[in-house]
Amino acid sequence: MLDLLRVRGSASRAQIAEGTALSRATISEITAELRDAGLVVLAQAPAGSTRVGRTPEHLTLNPATGVIVGVEFSHTRVTVVACDITHRVLGSRMLDHGKEEPWEQRFTTATDFVGQLVSTGAASFPLRAIGVGVPGVISGRAQVLAALEQRLTEHYRVPIRTENNARLAGLAEFSWGAGQDMRDLIYMRLSEGVGGLLIIDDEPRLGNTGSAGEFGHVCLDPNGPVCRCSNRGCLEAYVGMGAVLRRAGAASVEDLVDALDRSESRAHAVIADAGARIGLVLANACSILDLSSIVLGGALSEAGEYLVRSVRQTIVRHVNAGIAENLKIQVAQLGSLDGALGSVALVLRDRTIPVGARTTSATARDERGRTA
Repeated sequence: MLDLLRVRGSASRAQIAEGTALSRATISEITAELRDAGLVVLAQAPAGSTRVGRTPEHLTLNPATGVIVGVEFSHTRVTVVACDITHRVLGSRMLDHGKEEPWEQRFTTATDFVGQLVSTGAASFPLRAIGVGVPGVISGRAQVLAALEQRLTEHYRVPIRTENNARLAGLAEFSWGAGQDMRDLIYMRLSEGVGGLLIIDDEPRLGNTGSAGEFGHVCLDPNGPVCRCSNRGCLEAYVGMGAVLRRAGAASVEDLVDALDRSESRAHAVIADAGARIGLVLANACSILDLSSIVLGGALSEAGEYLVRSVRQTIVRHVNAGIAENLKIQVAQLGSLDGALGSVALVLRDRTIPVGARTTSATARDERGRTA
């Protein structure tokens, strides 16, 4: 029950019964014990839920028992978000920087932001763990991760979990965004880098080496431009944000979208080409995996239907009729907090990290700000 509530945030007794295969009587007995221990509390039904008759009670973990912090290092931004264990966002910080920003300075920015969030009252409950997202293709990635984990562990003495930031953005969309009602999902993040996540039967699939979902490094042309991974003709070399903006003659994504709205032919040609290349990679993924649900995230997804139209046309052209008929493409919903929120979701799904304390509600209130 605790694991289910960690992942879901809140659930009715009927949802708990469905997710745990426990009887209603057993659930009522366990719920009473958990409430007495201060681990579980009653919560309001989720916003937007509708029901004729009596609204069922929802249960959630006691928010006083812990806070999770999520950190994302993208190629040009540091983002930090703090959430309680009911998935409520308590505060966030964000800072843009140049591509050549030293990692030491990025570490300092992140630790400063974490410190601000856990000390200013935005997250006044005990810090339980920190999740961190880092791009999949950066120079000296192993050394960066080791230094980062050491720095955060020294500062906060809590478990640290790291993962590819594009996959974490997908995990956030699957948990709380455009993909939250899907069991199977292909998520692609289109920013400075291009990556993604595969969800099959409600579970993220990372592969044998943990690199599943690296759509950006699928080869479209072995004689194509050199990619930052050192191979040639990767999807990222064509549709990474830098390449798209240069070809479109735009200074930013906002400029690109404005040009699309003004029906400028150059911008439309560039987006159509990018959509066709993205669509070809996704068509192959759909055909291999027999999946039809896709979420497009990252900065380039702000082009919205201009991009989706080209992606959809290309996929439909290259997949079988069954996949094409059921094809569903959505734009991501969580915006610039997606990677940091995915870092929180990473921690919540890790059952080895305790996020609750066996205290009464009164004790939990008295011990805010301390590790229970």
